[in-house]
Amino acid sequence: MAVLEMASRVLLVAGMGALLPNLKGGSLTKPLFDSGACHDAIASGASCQVCETKFKHCKGHYVYEPFTVVLFEAMVTVALGVLATLLLMPNRQAVKQLLDWRSIKIVLPVGATYAIGDLMDLAAARNVSGTTLLVAAQLRLPLCALLRCVLLNRGQTWMQWQLLFVITLLCVGHVIHDLGDTMTAGVDRTWIAASPDGILVALPLVLGKCLVSCCGAVHAEYFLQHKETKQVPLWITQVHFKTATIIGALTVTLFMGNVSERILSDRWHNDIFSHLPNDVSAGDPRIPFFGGWDSNTWILAGCLILNNFLVADQMRNLTSIAKYVAYAIGLVLSYLVQLWEGRSFCAWQAGKFGV
Repeated sequence: MAVLEMASRVLLVAGMGALLPNLKGGSLTKPLFDSGACHDAIASGASCQVCETKFKHCKGHYVYEPFTVVLFEAMVTVALGVLATLLLMPNRQAVKQLLDWRSIKIVLPVGATYAIGDLMDLAAARNVSGTTLLVAAQLRLPLCALLRCVLLNRGQTWMQWQLLFVITLLCVGHVIHDLGDTMTAGVDRTWIAASPDGILVALPLVLGKCLVSCCGAVHAEYFLQHKETKQVPLWITQVHFKTATIIGALTVTLFMGNVSERILSDRWHNDIFSHLPNDVSAGDPRIPFFGGWDSNTWILAGCLILNNFLVADQMRNLTSIAKYVAYAIGLVLSYLVQLWEGRSFCAWQAGKFGV
């Protein structure tokens, strides 16, 4: 029974880990123009910007402000946590738990840095595919194990270390294979990166996200499995985590130029928005905050909210390494979905996933 419970937790996080990067990529613009012309242009050395200007085919722009998704999912998670606390606990005890300064003080830096990591993740999705994001993120597996060993004194066996590094090397090989495809094939519909410039932008974002995630995961494991915190309901710890995330996200906006103007604008203006939705013209009305959101964006936000609770539950009952093992399984699921969508089969990659 315990094994089935553990497996179900891992598979739920794996499924969400496969879904989220592809939802983020699916939120990017997809103009439908002559793909062949753009393919030839990139193959001859043209940049993504040139291709976009002349052939209108480059894919990689959000028509909504990515910050709104990060802020929205954090605010809804807090609201759900507060509502559950007030409904399920006596009022005085609920208020005391929600305002527990010791807990807030511990999670404040973690939640705030997660906000930065989420923004990095969304920005990286402009330049690489969902699967490439998943592969690069596998660097978190050995990095998390190393940080866990150093910070928590919870090491791995020699066999476990070997397995972690074998998985990492295979994933790096997969990244190199796919990035080579994007630079030569140009605009294959499965892969987002269309130029070396895009990869150079994405690389530090992905690596930064890995470091932020690993530090946060190790800290979260320590916090959620502490004997005092383990008695606190999960929805209360999520209120504390996501309150810190909201503070971090709002702080980040101070360094993001005119982001507040873009978020609150009630009109689509060319001088504010570099890209407009396909069916929108300059000057058309816009819904403040939710401008540019579509059904895919709402699904993404809903999945992020659900993922908050799934990951927290796994971290409380398993380990931070189990979280990234689940994401590695998600990589396989993502590849299978892309095969189902029509991606050409690669025996080398299939063999790697089998390993």
